[in-house]
Amino acid sequence: MYAVEGPRAVVDDHVIHALSALRPLMDDIVVIAPEALEVAERQRLRAVCDAVVEPAATVFQPTDYRDAIRRRADEAGRAAEVVLSGDSWFGPVSDFSAVIDRMAEVPCAAWQLVENAHKHQPESFPGEGFPLLTAPWVWTVLRNEALDSGALEEFWTSHAERPHDAEYALPDALREAGLEVAFAFPASAFRSGDPLVFSTHALLSAGCPVVGKAQFRLFPPYLDQHAVIGRETLARLEERGFPIRYVRQSLARSVPPKALNTNAGMLDVLPLRQRTDTAETSSLAIVVILHVSEFVGLQEVLEAIRNVPAGYDLLVTTGDGMTAAQVQTRLEECDDLGFGSLEVRVVPPGPGRDMSDFFVGCRDVLLNGGHDIVIKLHNRPSPRKTLNLRRYSRRYQLDNLLGSRGYVVNLLQMFVREPGLGLVFPPMVHIGFGTMGRGWAGLEGPTKRLLDKLGIRVPVDAVSPLAPYGGMWVARPDALRRMVEPRWRHADYRRGKRDRELAHVQERTVVLAAAEDGFHTRTVLTPEHASISHTALQFKTDQVSMSVRGYPIDQIRFLHGAGGMGFGGPVALFRMYLRLNHFGVARRLLPVYYAARRGYGVVSRVRRVVSRGLRRGEDSE
Repeated sequence: MYAVEGPRAVVDDHVIHALSALRPLMDDIVVIAPEALEVAERQRLRAVCDAVVEPAATVFQPTDYRDAIRRRADEAGRAAEVVLSGDSWFGPVSDFSAVIDRMAEVPCAAWQLVENAHKHQPESFPGEGFPLLTAPWVWTVLRNEALDSGALEEFWTSHAERPHDAEYALPDALREAGLEVAFAFPASAFRSGDPLVFSTHALLSAGCPVVGKAQFRLFPPYLDQHAVIGRETLARLEERGFPIRYVRQSLARSVPPKALNTNAGMLDVLPLRQRTDTAETSSLAIVVILHVSEFVGLQEVLEAIRNVPAGYDLLVTTGDGMTAAQVQTRLEECDDLGFGSLEVRVVPPGPGRDMSDFFVGCRDVLLNGGHDIVIKLHNRPSPRKTLNLRRYSRRYQLDNLLGSRGYVVNLLQMFVREPGLGLVFPPMVHIGFGTMGRGWAGLEGPTKRLLDKLGIRVPVDAVSPLAPYGGMWVARPDALRRMVEPRWRHADYRRGKRDRELAHVQERTVVLAAAEDGFHTRTVLTPEHASISHTALQFKTDQVSMSVRGYPIDQIRFLHGAGGMGFGGPVALFRMYLRLNHFGVARRLLPVYYAARRGYGVVSRVRRVVSRGLRRGEDSE
């Protein structure tokens, strides 16, 4: 009995891989798959199993196993041994039959692949977007003695309220009924209560044929506290010949992108000097799409474009015919840019700027299938930034995407090595910006509406998304397809309560759109920017952590429990005190607090209007 978590319409490739490997070892394979599956996906499953059944609910519940066992018994007779498993593991990494043969000699009523001595899932963090998961079981085998036991029937009913821990609680329930339960890999052999999460390397060395998906889906600071390094696990899988693309595809769809970027260590510091043969990237058809709003700073962008391998197509968008003519002349005079073709398009000017130019003005280019890689750049004004901040932020974007010719080849090589790689861009810039901790910028509502419109079910990061802040990236056009296919209009970027609302939301959700189709995202830095960023970030984290004791996870829980402090003051501090010590009182006082905050906002706006009026009066005098 192999359960698929659901409710997605497609099946991850690692599921087909696992079932294909299990096919010779089983007499029958029954897949429990959600009703939402597309017809073509059901056909893929039927090619590697004997039956596909639908669960009672849209998402997995442990009682789905009970229902499938009964149905199978009615249709084909009783089985002597039933395996309860699902898409909660990647593998087989080694010979599964060796473990099955070894456990066949062990006299017991039931056995599990890996023991969880804790009897429960690792700690959950629902407030941070990481609640307890009711996922398919890893590997539990029930033999006749257990299948006939009344304890099993009682178990299905008694654990309906805690379905997320059912697999770990089953051994005790059977033992209480006097049945023997064994483990292929007992926890005591790995000095860990939950080896599948905390002792992956030791398990693999001991011959365990699977790697649990759970370790990549947990709250990153929790894994940080226990030094669980997902990047090392992925490297071990790759060393053993497992198709690592299956892992990345599945995790992209099931883990919030920023959490996955952290848990799987998907930041790469690329050298400026080329480290691979250019022949591997020379066959890539590349288009550079450049939005030009002004000529100030254009030379910097052109210098960066010179690092793109020659022969690419250059498509420039701008808002008026005169600027287009000047840009065309200037580009044609640049003999060393290396583009194979040049097109300058005039698109309607509007609040969408480079985002509307890209998703509306270049829709045909992105969908025609003529390019393997698209590089999105822009040269737009930043009047609200200081000169120093404007210089650094522009350099941060361009250096980390197109830092040198060798660097660009190294970046493109990532797309050659990883067919499932969708987007590459620098991490969130934090020097000179206050974006950290508020990356959604109050756009959660519009974001949810867009995700619903595009049919995106990928979990969303709670605090800040993994996003190309600044609007520049390198991508595979197929990874952008879900965002590009809707017929956006320039007028769409004028709607909404905020200026450029759709543009900001698209910037923050383009990674989610790619992940829904199984494409993962990587972030990149040059060695210089890695040095600048890491030291600054480490120092800031050290200072912020000074006043709160404990591991980072303890500090995070404390601060999240206290809530936002706004701009401080006695009212905010009193509210934080109530949230921490008298949460019920704090909830009852929320309407009063919100009313006071709105009143304060109105008074502040009136004061600003009066102040501007007075300044204008002084200037006119």
